[in-house]
Amino acid sequence: MKKDIYNSEGITEQVDVQAICKKHNVGRYDIIELTAYAARILDLRPHDAMKKLLEVEDLKVFKAQLDEKRISSELKRELRKS
Repeated sequence: MKKDIYNSEGITEQVDVQAICKKHNVGRYDIIELTAYAARILDLRPHDAMKKLLEVEDLKVFKAQLDEKRISSELKRELRKS
């Protein structure tokens, strides 16, 4: 079972946003936008999406994979309608 980030005292595991920004050489607003996009595509909580961004080595490749997954799921949805 996944560890929940919340407990009775508040958040137990925080993601270092500054570390993500430094690692990928991007600003905080860009990270927030990408986190929201990744969370939607991968069906994750935003906190887990941020953890994923911290693990990723190449941000451009990761974004391309997300775009590919989004397009693939949209295509499947359209084919089911037909």
